[in-house]
Parts: sequence; C-alpha cells; structure tokens
Amino acid sequence: MEFSVMGILSGIGRLFRNAAGLLLSVLVFTVILAISLLPLASLLLLLPAILPQESVLSDTTRRRSWLMTTFSRIASVIAAFIMLVGVTAFAVEVVSWLPLPDTLYFDSAARSFLSPTLIPKLPETLLRYWPYVIMVVYLTDLLFLFAIGKVPLRYNYRNLIVRWRTTALTGVAFTVVVGLLVVMLAFVNGMNELTEKSGVPGNVIILSDGATDEIFSNLGYGDASQMENEIATLDQNDQPLPSAIFVKKTMSADGREVPMGSRETLCVVNQPIPMPPGVLPSKDNPQRRRFLSVRGVVDPAISGLVHDLRLLPGGEWFPNSGGGTEGGKQVFYCVIGEGIAQTLGGDVGKKQLTVGDTFEMGDKTFKVTGVMAAEGSTYGSEIWAKQNIVADLFGKKSFTTLVVRVNDDTLQSANNLAFHYRDRFKQQKLKAVSEREYFNDLSKTNKQFLYAIIVVAAIMAIGGVFGVMNTMFAAIAQRTKDIGVLRILGFKRWQVLVSFMLESLFIAIIGGAIGCGLAMFADGYTATSIISSGQGGGGKSVVLRLIVDSNMLVAGMLFTLVMGRLGGLIPAISGMRMTILDSLR
Repeated sequence: MEFSVMGILSGIGRLFRNAAGLLLSVLVFTVILAISLLPLASLLLLLPAILPQESVLSDTTRRRSWLMTTFSRIASVIAAFIMLVGVTAFAVEVVSWLPLPDTLYFDSAARSFLSPTLIPKLPETLLRYWPYVIMVVYLTDLLFLFAIGKVPLRYNYRNLIVRWRTTALTGVAFTVVVGLLVVMLAFVNGMNELTEKSGVPGNVIILSDGATDEIFSNLGYGDASQMENEIATLDQNDQPLPSAIFVKKTMSADGREVPMGSRETLCVVNQPIPMPPGVLPSKDNPQRRRFLSVRGVVDPAISGLVHDLRLLPGGEWFPNSGGGTEGGKQVFYCVIGEGIAQTLGGDVGKKQLTVGDTFEMGDKTFKVTGVMAAEGSTYGSEIWAKQNIVADLFGKKSFTTLVVRVNDDTLQSANNLAFHYRDRFKQQKLKAVSEREYFNDLSKTNKQFLYAIIVVAAIMAIGGVFGVMNTMFAAIAQRTKDIGVLRILGFKRWQVLVSFMLESLFIAIIGGAIGCGLAMFADGYTATSIISSGQGGGGKSVVLRLIVDSNMLVAGMLFTLVMGRLGGLIPAISGMRMTILDSLR
C-alpha cells in the first residue's frame, strides 16, 4: 500500500512538473514572438535580458555574478527602450511630413484597443497613421543595421537562388495570404465609403416608432403633411433655440413653394435572375434569385433634391403619371442607380442599362427614364418609381419613410429637429434621427465583416508563420557548416541573427508585394452585399465597389512583415546560438 501511494504521489508530481514545463515553454514562446515585432536594433539590445548567458555583440560567454547579470538585464531593457522610442519618434516625424490620404480607419482601430488614459499622451500622427509609422520604423531600423556593421547579404542572396524552389513556394504562401487579406479589406473599405456618402448632414429620416429599419416602418398618409410643417423652438434640453428650426422650402415643378420632404415607400422585391438565352432551369442548374430595393417616391425631383442626387446626362425624372402604354403593353417608368444599372445590364449583355431600356420585375415591365449618379451611396443600388404604383404592386399601403431637410442644412439642427419629432410630435409616435446617424448605425455590418476578417487573417497568419519557421529551420539545419565558416570569417553573432532574419523578411516582402499587386486588379470591381444596423435590424441590399487604396496596401505589407518576423526570429536565434565548433562538426 505504501509503495502504491508513493507511486501515485510521484506520478502526480511528474504530471505537475510536465504541466509547469509546458506552461513555461508556451510563455517563453509567446514572449519571443511578441518581441520579434520590435525593430532588429532594439531586439539586439534586448536579447541579453532574455538570454543572459549569451553576449550578442561579442563572442565571450564568461560566467558572471547574479548582481552583474541582473544589472546587465536592466541595462539591456533600458537601452532597447531608448532605441525603440528614438526610432519611433523619428518615424512619427517623417510620417507627419508625408502627403498621406486622410482616413479614420486606423485611428478608430487604435482607439478601440488602447487605454483611454494613454490615448491623449500619444502623437496624433501615431494614432491616425500607425501602420505607416511602423513601416518607416522598420525601414529606418534596416538602414541603421547596414550602417553600423557588415551583414553577409551576398551569401543570403546566393542561398535564396540555390534554394529557389523552397523560396518560391514560401513566397507563394505569402502572396495568397496577403492578396486575400487586401481584397477582403477592400470589400470593407467599399462598404465604409457606401455608408459614409449616403447621409446628408442636414437631413432627418423619420420612421414609425419601434421600426428597426425602413422595411418595418409604417407612417400614416395623413400625418406626412403635418410632419413637414413642424417647427422646433426648443433644443434637447428644453432650452430656447437661437432661431427656429423647420423644414426647408423649395419650388416644385409647377411653381409652388413646398416643403423639402421626400415621402417614400421602400420595398424589397425577390426577383429571379434571367437565364442565358436557350437555357432552361434544371435540377443541376436552378434559377437563382436576388433582392432588389424598390423605393416609391411621390415627387422624384424633390426626392432627388432632398438626397442630393442628380441624373446622368440624357435622363429625366419620370412623369407624374408613373406609367403608360407603349406598343400596346403597360409600362411603368422608373429611375435607377448606377450600381443596379450595371447589375441589370449584365442580364441583357450590356455594361449597364441606359435611358430607354426596359427590364422585368415581378410580372411587370419597367422602363428607365434616367440613371441616378449615385455611385458610392446606397441609393446607387435602388430603383425609384411612383409611390402609389409601388404601393399597389407590392402591397405596401403606407409610407415607410419621410426624409426632410432642415432650413440651415446643419447636423446640429437635424439632431434638434429629430428630437422634436421623437418627443414632441403628438399625432403619431415616431422614430427620428439625423440621416448621418442612421447610416452610421447601418455601418455596424462593416464592423462585423472587419472582425471576421481579423479572425480569418489571424488563422492564415498562424499557418504562414509556421510555414516560414519550418522553412528557415530547414535552411539552418542544412547550413550549419556555413554558419561556422561565417563565424571564422569574423561575422558576429548578431550579424548571423540579422542575416537569417533578412532572408525571412525578403521572402515575406517579395511574396507580400506580389499579393498586393494582384489585389490591385480587384479595385473597382462591384459586389452585392447587405448592410444593416445589427441583429434584427433589417438591412439594405446594395451594390458596392471594391476599393484598393494606399491604406489597404500598407496594411497588407505590414501584415506580411509581421508574418516574416514572427516566422524568422526563432530559427534565427537558433542559428545565432551555435558555437563555431558545433557548427563545423
């Protein structure tokens, strides 16, 4: 019994030791991966703090006292920190002088991850353009390394050429990963532009109370006129406004002064996609369907004015009748956005539908009287027709939306008038927000796509990092004698480290650059998607344009550099730690 108990205790002890050893290994591995993102110059100064038995800048490995070892570690951390701060400050100054595109993508990402107490202490350039800053940091770091010492670049070049098959395969992995990442970011970039350009600052969008989207809203016909004539004299704190806020006036086609309000009925139509000529639907080739956004408007000219939309040359707003008979066939008139014009044009083999073209929706024929210049907004994906016709055809016997323009065209006045509709309008309980706020809520879908892309990118990055790591470990195993020869020729440990890191980074940069170059061909392509305000929030089917700009390309190159560094550091450290005798055996 005693032997059995002792055996169990011994086994438990071994289990705990193994678990502790595994946990420590994972912790050390994580720390090494994290510091691999530092500039190489800072990394060289920091390594003695992690591996005190190694003297990176010299070949001596004499034993030192505990006090000297601790002092060396502290000094290494301080020196690495000073180097990092100095290089970063230089990079921030350089980036601040560059004519970079104005964007809030990187700024919002930085603010979401950083502590609110830290944000005010950081330079604005670092927050807004941190990927550019990191790229300049890495470039400055390489120039600094080349300036202070000799690195066997010719040796690295020859090895990459000799092992060209392995180099090419690893580079292809970077090309695929980075290319896919940039295309996915271009998709999110297109959606961001779509929602940003759709809201007019001075517009207020009015829905029925409780409606999460226009589709679910029902406004009474009789209340629209009163809503358009409301006047707000108090702000959101019930304090008198400097001047009254009311709906702006404009002139109608018949010369009358009317409120600048767009009365609308939005419907979503499930339309079968036409099959190619001579092809019939079958089990193996079923007929596909799509959703079309159809907006019925009372006066298209005023609605276009409210939404700041114009028609392309040659077009005109459909007449007040909304339809007629042509060639003995009933035809309904409409105007369409540029995005849906391209989609529908593809059905008939044209680049896009133009004025005079017709298309089928349901069992009705619609004729295009104009194409709205609405590329880059959600209205570019809509079909506009006469409101009473849309209501009759699709069974929506009410307005879904009323959009009004405030008299001074400002966002602040739009917010105050929206509050007035929500809290002071008595005839019907309303949901009213500024149009800019409404489309910002719809951009929540963009964030969901971005989070999904981050997860996918992380998974791809893990695979890419281990692929590079495996390649570099194999390269070092085949070149141990070369390392010994390099050491005999006078190259220091840090030069061996930098040499192998540069190989990894070179493969990553070439593969990533090709991936970014291929992704640029996706710029301008269109895609159909849904934007919504979140779960249960309805949504809009939109045609968006993929946008590959300099921000996306910098993000892709930064991603490939991170992969190259993560995958190259540990093999480079193993090559650096080899003694001359061990490498020549």
